[in-house]
Amino acid sequence: MANTYFQFKQFTVHQEHCAMKVSTEACILGAWVSKHSAKHILDIGAGTGLVSLMLAQRLGGQIDAVEIDTDAARQTAENFAASPWDDRLSLFQEDVFTYAAVATVSYDLIVSNPPFFTSSLKSPERRNNLAKHDTGQFSKVKFVQCLASLLSEDGEGYVLYPEKEAKEFQKELRAVGLYSYPALIIRNQPNKEVFRVIVCISRQEIIVSPRELYIRSGQEHTTEFIDLLKDYYLKY
Repeated sequence: MANTYFQFKQFTVHQEHCAMKVSTEACILGAWVSKHSAKHILDIGAGTGLVSLMLAQRLGGQIDAVEIDTDAARQTAENFAASPWDDRLSLFQEDVFTYAAVATVSYDLIVSNPPFFTSSLKSPERRNNLAKHDTGQFSKVKFVQCLASLLSEDGEGYVLYPEKEAKEFQKELRAVGLYSYPALIIRNQPNKEVFRVIVCISRQEIIVSPRELYIRSGQEHTTEFIDLLKDYYLKY
C-alpha cells in the first residue's frame, strides 16, 4: 500500500483525503516560482497545500490558499497547522470565484495548478472532476476574470498547464487585457514532447524567452531538476 503522506525536508504533506495527490509537476511549480518581494501570495486550488508550503519555505509573504473541496480543505488546513509557517498560511474553503468577489487584497504573486481536462471521460467521483476537469464550474474564461480581479498592479501569476491548454489559457488572458508568456517548458526527457508549461501572467507586457527543464535524462533525474528540488526532496 502506498504511503498516505509525502515527507519533505522541512514539512510533511498528508494526502489521503485529497483527489489531487503530490505530483512532480506541482513540486516543480512550487520550487521554481520566485518573487521574493511578494507580500501577499495566493494559491488557487490548493489541493494538499503542497505549493503553498513550498513557497512558505522559501518566501516571506503571507500566503492565502483557496480550496473548494471540503475534505481536501480540511487536510490542507492540517498540513498547514503542522508546518513551521502556520502563522503565515491561511486556508479558505470556497470556490475561487466566490472568494474573488469579496477579496479585499490584491496579490503580488498568484500560483495555480488548476483543473485542465476538457475532453477526456469524467470520473464517477465528483471530487475528482472538481480537481481535474476544466468544465462548467471551473473554466478558463472564468479563471482569467478572477486573475484580472485579484492580481496587483505589479503582481505576477504562474499557472501550470499542459501545452494545448496553456495556449488556450493565454488566448483567454489576452481577452481580459492580461499579458502572458510561457515561462518554463517542462519535458520528461530531452527531445520528448512538452509535458507541462508554466505560464507567467502580468499586467505589463513581457518579452522573455522561455526556459526549458528536463526532468530526467534516461533513468536519472537531471542536474537541473536535482538543483531545483534539493531543498525539498529528502533523497537530495
